[in-house]
Amino acid sequence: MNIDQLPENIKMAMAITYESLAVGQPLFHQGDLTRAIFVVISGQIRLMHYTDAGQSIKHYEVKAGESFAEAALFNEFYDCTAIADIPSRVATFPKQPFLATLRQHPDLSEALIVQLARRFHQVKILLELRSIRSARDRVLRYLEIAAHPHGNIVNLDKPLKEIAEDMGLSQEALSRVLSQLQKDGTITRKKRQIILVQEAYRT
Repeated sequence: MNIDQLPENIKMAMAITYESLAVGQPLFHQGDLTRAIFVVISGQIRLMHYTDAGQSIKHYEVKAGESFAEAALFNEFYDCTAIADIPSRVATFPKQPFLATLRQHPDLSEALIVQLARRFHQVKILLELRSIRSARDRVLRYLEIAAHPHGNIVNLDKPLKEIAEDMGLSQEALSRVLSQLQKDGTITRKKRQIILVQEAYRT
């Protein structure tokens, strides 16, 4: 959602405010009463869920221009914790003014639906990856999906630690698999690129 392109009357109707977050600072905690949904203006927000056993599960990261916590519109409590990965600035949209504005402006509703559909697709991919039991097969499937727009080239746009978390692996496990894949000729690595050797990984 591009806030800059919103007419001033709509911004005023939605009662938008802004918050700045330092690295590691939470915007809200799992279990807090819902008050708003948010759009990242700059930086990156990570959404985390914590189980009763103390396990932390990453949902996904939210980058500039993306909204998050949309479920807050219809739920009483936040079901995850939002933490700033880097210094970040977010726009806050209080629930009731936002819902009222959506009802009056179907184009905004459509833009929100498009973004939610994309995120749903992203979550489906993560669930698929995490359901693959073999770490090697999981990493290969990730690379195959990530390489799709570029043929057989994967451009690494985030640290290996975050990629490992996406797949439900430790950074050490991911590094071991990548090293083995490189050793057996399935991939080659060039700085921030991984190239799939198609004849190898499809056999």
